[in-house]
Amino acid sequence: MALEKFRAAPLPNPPFEYDAQYIRQLIRVLEVYFDQLDSKAPNFAQSYRADQFILNTTNTVTPATGTLSWNTTDQTVDIGMEYGVVQQVGQEIYARVGNTTGSTIPNGTVVGFAGATANALLVTPYLADGSSPTLYILGVMTHDLQDSGEKGYCTTWGFVRGMDTTGTDFSESWSVGDVLYASPTVAGGFTNVKPTAPNNVISLAAVIIVDATDGVIFVRPTIQQMQYYGDFSRTTDYSPAAIDTAYAIQFDTTRISNGVVIGSPTSRIVVPESGFYDISVTLQYSSSNSSNKNIYSWIRKNGTDISQSSRILTLNINGGYSPVLISESVSMDANDYIEIMFATTDTAVSLNAAPATAFAPGSPAANLVVTQVQQ
Repeated sequence: MALEKFRAAPLPNPPFEYDAQYIRQLIRVLEVYFDQLDSKAPNFAQSYRADQFILNTTNTVTPATGTLSWNTTDQTVDIGMEYGVVQQVGQEIYARVGNTTGSTIPNGTVVGFAGATANALLVTPYLADGSSPTLYILGVMTHDLQDSGEKGYCTTWGFVRGMDTTGTDFSESWSVGDVLYASPTVAGGFTNVKPTAPNNVISLAAVIIVDATDGVIFVRPTIQQMQYYGDFSRTTDYSPAAIDTAYAIQFDTTRISNGVVIGSPTSRIVVPESGFYDISVTLQYSSSNSSNKNIYSWIRKNGTDISQSSRILTLNINGGYSPVLISESVSMDANDYIEIMFATTDTAVSLNAAPATAFAPGSPAANLVVTQVQQ
């Protein structure tokens, strides 16, 4: 141990009989000694240096706030923190968070990013229904945190204890080893059933101990950036007014969507974030005569034709149907839009929707799928 040292004044050799001078010398030496103690003791508390601290590894205690103790179960050092939180060093990681939701966020609640305050993130119970980006997920509260302006702790990696892990609160039955996902139906909740689109799929934790009050989970969020998509249709016919003229196809139905939406005008399909997108469109044409006519179909991005995206169909079937498929991959920035264009050499052509029959569902005049494949 390396420790700052000081020396007391040396004591004089004692006489064989009473000596007043010796007593005065002894008193003076003790005065000097205690003066040194008084001057040095405060410095010990501020600048104590040691090569190592040795903790008692056989008598485990729960550390008070600001103290350390040995954890014989996890074989690491415990740090006592506020709210009764005990952190296992090297085995748990916390985020410092605040709560301004208006109500207490209980221990074991799944939380996501909701802004920031001084020296901390703000959190709110996370709902994985697709309304909030996957990247906003943070972790699981490791204690009750009131909406009091105080800051607390969210576990981003490690154990969360003292919670109900039976699954009963979510109408499920959990077992040891179950993987838990952020719930798409209960804000702040879990589910052991993997969600499907358009819900967020975020695996958060595994069940370690099943118990109604003393359950334990191990938190390890697997966060993947949300990928956006949309599936749109035109369910009514559309005929060109003039030959050799480009027309933008307007869409009237959103079949499913996550971020990608019909814009204004409704021929514009708008993406929310930058990325690489697959564009796949099926167009169904019909002719009212049997003469040959060429139909051109292509994609525009932000009002500009995409090079080499045109497909040409020669149609001469009177009353029949002929589909055209266009598939392109396009790099887009946030709020960019695409449009599906067509032109024909004869106005006796239409995009034609077909109604459902007794044996088959309806067929749209146009169907467009936009899928983000890379961030």
